[in-house]
Order: sequence, then structure tokens, then C-alpha cells
Amino acid sequence: MPKASPLISLLCLIVFATSHAKANIVENNYAISIYDMGKLISHEHYLLNILQNFTDLLQEKVDTIENYLEMMNYEEDVKPPNNAVEYFRLIRRLHLDYFNWVWFLEQQPWEVLVAHIIAIAPHMPSVKDIREATRAIRLIQIVYSLPTDKMVAGILMDVHYNASLNPMECYTIANELFKDREYEAAMEWLSSGVDMYNADTDKEELYTQLGVPLSNFYELFVKIQDAQGKRGYALTELKTAMKTWPEQVSFRRAHSRLKMNIRIDKEPNTKKARPEYVYAHCCSHECRPTSKLFCLYNSTTSSFLRLAPLKMELLSLDPYVVLYHDVVTEEDVERIKILAQDDLTRATTVHEDQVLREDPYRTTKAKWLDDTDEVMQRVSRLIQDMTNFDLNGSDMFQVMNYGIGGFYGNHYDFLRNSKSPKNFVDRIATTMFYLSDVPLGGATAFPVLKLSVFPKKGSALMWYNLHHSGEGDKRTFHSACPTIVGSRWVMTRWIGEIQQLFRRPCLTHI
Repeated sequence: MPKASPLISLLCLIVFATSHAKANIVENNYAISIYDMGKLISHEHYLLNILQNFTDLLQEKVDTIENYLEMMNYEEDVKPPNNAVEYFRLIRRLHLDYFNWVWFLEQQPWEVLVAHIIAIAPHMPSVKDIREATRAIRLIQIVYSLPTDKMVAGILMDVHYNASLNPMECYTIANELFKDREYEAAMEWLSSGVDMYNADTDKEELYTQLGVPLSNFYELFVKIQDAQGKRGYALTELKTAMKTWPEQVSFRRAHSRLKMNIRIDKEPNTKKARPEYVYAHCCSHECRPTSKLFCLYNSTTSSFLRLAPLKMELLSLDPYVVLYHDVVTEEDVERIKILAQDDLTRATTVHEDQVLREDPYRTTKAKWLDDTDEVMQRVSRLIQDMTNFDLNGSDMFQVMNYGIGGFYGNHYDFLRNSKSPKNFVDRIATTMFYLSDVPLGGATAFPVLKLSVFPKKGSALMWYNLHHSGEGDKRTFHSACPTIVGSRWVMTRWIGEIQQLFRRPCLTHI
């Protein structure tokens, strides 16, 4: 293999330096918040500036050496001196110049730069971030039926974005999908990566120095074929790879493992079923359960609405679901974002044991806001006008940001279950304010109702979570579809049932 260039050597040092800093890395979940995305871009520019500074320093060294070669009239042909002057010059150079050149070449310009990289390493994305970003890519692919080759080329929903992937990125996705036992999808991504790798052999040394040599693709290929039970084919390909890379120790281990699996006839791993939260059609297209519903000006829910009625779209009568249009101003939206953006943290979910924990099917960041700010007080009054409910005893506002790839799997907003005490206070209704437009994806989908609502800044969605009996209405099963392009901002307030005894009309028959 040809000797690595100085720039490649620096990249190797960067990989070495960051690998030694991994023990201190905090799991930041950068893929979730648009503000964390801004931090990531800042970090990347910081690192690129370091690389640029290195190349500038290295170029100065190259210029100095080239000036010397030019001064020496360097030629590859060896011509011995034929006079005393040339003889003296040769003696002087060999005695003085080349010892100075040794000192010059030993002055490595990257040591300080590597120290800067080590200093920022704890703020870099973690293994968890890579895993969640890959799952987001896969979920987007499943929900919106996006072919792998189109995603690799940066074509999303027939729109071409300047976001094509390189072989290393395809390999990373394939490797993570293999860990999740998504073998067919892993093979598609791996094949796309190999095709690009073979079509761009000029970058093979760069990819190798960055930790993704072509042999890694073949090793992962064998693992996938083995996991799927195609071991004869895998063994043939592995033997070919071992001839190409005889020094690869991992190939010998894979060969022994593969022969053992063939001998004992090990059962292939079963493919993991797709999660329940995928409902492709209503995430891709706006769904409405019936064409008989209509829009109107709501002037009856509260006395104030007689003076300032709200534009309301009736989406479902049973359960009651309505969409209010243009209820929050642009200024109020921006104020709410400012209040929330500094302390966004990973959102948690109430589990069956009533304990708040992170949920792998909820990739969002959130912040709770109370009514101390004037804007939040105004929104609280708006909710009371929209719903005619008393907000005393209700949850605070929760502002949530679903960054690129962000989603929330199917869930209920009511909390009551068989283990709940009799006096448990549940959420009678949900109000969700859309604080941003989403160019692609991000719909709120109710699969049982065959209903979906796409975000529109300033609008608000409201629905009842409970039957009149107080039991949870399972038809309100809903999800936040994956965000493909843009950032989905919403603000939710769940309304407690305890204060609504005389607010929600009773039915004659429950």
C-alpha cells in the first residue's frame, strides 16, 4: 500500500484521539433538537477549521521544500560533480543542510491541533446518537416507502436534496440495521455502499484510514448471509475475500465461526417484526374519516367567542376531534420557542408502572412551561375558550421539538390502566398547538380513526381522550409521523378530568 499522506496521518490521529476520549463522552442525543443541530454544525466547522489550519501549515512546509528543490535544480538523474565548486557545495549540503531538514521535518504541526480535537471530543455525538439516527433513517424509509437507492442519492419523496450519502455512511447504516436484525434492509444499504466504493477507487485510501476499508464491507456481507442461513454462499465469498486480504485476522475468525454454524446446522436468526407504530398511508397523505364533516366559526364554546369566534374544522364527532386554524400569532409562536429552547431535554414517557422513563420510540426533546409568562397566560385563556374546560389541576404546557428524523410511536394520552387507583386523575382531553410548518413529514396520525393532520404553524388540534364513563378511549391511539425535512415544533397541554364534572355534557346512555 502506498505511504499515507500527511493529511491522512492527521485524520488517523483524530480518530485515535477521539477514541481515547470516548470514556468521557456524554450521550447528547443530538439528532433530536434543531438547536442541537446548530451545535453540531458549529462543532463540525470547528473541526474543519482545524483541518484547514493543518493543511495551511503543511502547505508552508511544502512551499519551503519546493523552493529548496528549485534552488538545487533537482533532477532525478544522478550527475556527479566535475569541479571543485560543485564538490564543495555537495559536501556543505550533506554536512549542514540535511541535518537542518531533519529538524524541519520533525516539527509536526498537528500536535497542538490534535489537542484541540481531544478537548472537544466529549461534546461529540455518542454511539446512542448514531443508533437513533440510523433508526430514524430506517423508519422514514419504511413509513414513506422510500427506495434505498433514492435515499442514497438524496431523493426524498421525489424531491432531490443536496444530501447524498457516501460509502462509509451506507456501511454505518447497514451495520446498525444488522444489529437490529433488519437483514434485508442491511443488505440493500451495504450493496449501495459497495457499488459506490468500487466506482470511486481514488478514495479507497481515505476510506481505509477513516476506519472503513473495503474488507469491512465483505465481512459484514458474510455476517448478514450467515444470519439469514445462506451459509454456503457466504463461505464461498469469504474464501475469495481471504485471498484478497490474507492478513485480515477477522476473516479467519469469521471463517471458523461460519464453518461451525454449517456443521451444527445453526438455525438462522428470525427477522424482527416491524414496530406497530408504522402507518404509512396517513403519514404520507392527509386522511379524513368522512367527507360529511365541515368547517365553521365556533362562537358558542365560551361567551368570549361570541365577540371573536374561532375558525374550527370538525374532524370527528365520536371521539370528538377538532382542528382550530390561525389561533396563535407568529409573535406568540416565536416567544414560546424562546422560552423553551434553552433547556430542552430528552422527553420521557409515563410507563405502565407510572414511572417516567426514556422511550426509544419517542425521539424528541421537551421543556415544561408554566403560566407565569404573559404569552402562556394568553394561550391558557385560549384553551378554555376552545374547550370550555377548567384548567385547574391540569398539567403544565409541554413544548416539544422533533428534529430531523424525530417521531413518536403510537400511544395513548390517557394514563389509566388496571393498576391505577380508583381516585386516579386522568387526562380528559389533549390540546396540541403547532408551532412550525413541516416541509415534509411530521403529521399527527390516528390510525384507528383513519385520520391525520399535517402541521400548520398557528393551528391547534384538540381531542377527547376519555369516554363519558371515564375509561380511556382506545380509538385515540395516535402517533407523530417521522419528520423528513424541517423541524416539528408542538406545544401540548393535557387537561385533567377532575375539574370537568359540570363542563363536559353527559350522555343519557353510557
